[in-house]
Amino acid sequence: MSQTFTLKDVEAHASEKSAWIIVEGSVYDMTEFLEEHPGGKKILLNSCGKDSTEKFWKFHSKKVLTKTAKPFLLGTVTVPAKL
Repeated sequence: MSQTFTLKDVEAHASEKSAWIIVEGSVYDMTEFLEEHPGGKKILLNSCGKDSTEKFWKFHSKKVLTKTAKPFLLGTVTVPAKL
């Protein structure tokens, strides 16, 4: 079963010890992938702890999200209701 996280939860994971990103409303733990990222870990770390959807799509295809990132999927992020 998938977990649900707040944006604040994800923001707490923006380091080499715990590197989470949001892409298309899904939360991924990229910590174990940092050293393997083809663009280098620094560029990936710059995207951690926040919604990186726009930046992700500039450099990746849907295949990367559905195949490469799939094992790192933790759950989804909740969006606060706007009143």
